[in-house]
Amino acid sequence: MAIRIYMRVSTLEQGFDQQMQDIKAYFNTNRINMDDVADIVEEHVSGGKSYEDRKFQQLLNKCKPGDYIYAASTDRLGRNFIDMMRLMEDAKKRGVIIVACKQNLSLDDDNSMAKIVLAVTAIMDEDERKRIKHRTSNKKAWQREQIAKQGYFIIENGPNAGQKCTYVGSPKGHDTSKAREAAYQAAQDAKIRWMEESKGVQWVRAQIAKGKSRALILEEFNELHKQNPEDYCTREGKPLSKGVLSRWCREMNPLAV
Repeated sequence: MAIRIYMRVSTLEQGFDQQMQDIKAYFNTNRINMDDVADIVEEHVSGGKSYEDRKFQQLLNKCKPGDYIYAASTDRLGRNFIDMMRLMEDAKKRGVIIVACKQNLSLDDDNSMAKIVLAVTAIMDEDERKRIKHRTSNKKAWQREQIAKQGYFIIENGPNAGQKCTYVGSPKGHDTSKAREAAYQAAQDAKIRWMEESKGVQWVRAQIAKGKSRALILEEFNELHKQNPEDYCTREGKPLSKGVLSRWCREMNPLAV
């Protein structure tokens, strides 16, 4: 039995400290030792994105029957009701038990009441995501209105609170805060590290050097994925697609076509 931890936040500016505190509190209550944790997966991604398109899928692929995945709460697993139901069915088939620490829910095959609670909370989380999206849309509309009137709006929260801002949304070509720059650089560094450490990427690199066609590389890679999905997979833990293979080729060689 392996113990694994999954943590998710929506933006690069958010941290994982509070989620880890909630998980550690659950571990202390239930006498689970942090030293026994095999994996801790963190990612910055919207809860509305399918678990199959997040690192959660890659974590799930590592699990064997009887393994546990701990998350701080159900909304960290996702905020889409249908996707959450599919996630639980996937975990059930694999024999993996998912625990939401704050709700004290152990979502195993025999815990029908916990699954009912999960269904209710998933619907509530999805509704909350819609409200957040609506509030964000309204806030951006107000910001655009202020920019149209006076050329800027005043930032209300965060490290730049009280400062003037002349754009809405992503800074793109504008100056960014040190925190945003550091978070972006950390994400880029993590991507580079994964590319360098991935056995699958190194295998593809070797096949390109041998002069194999992309079609053959794709076919052979996905055969290897069936045999060893942990090593031969995309960063999201999936089989290789034409689009991802093309991106890998460009990143290995910017002149590749």
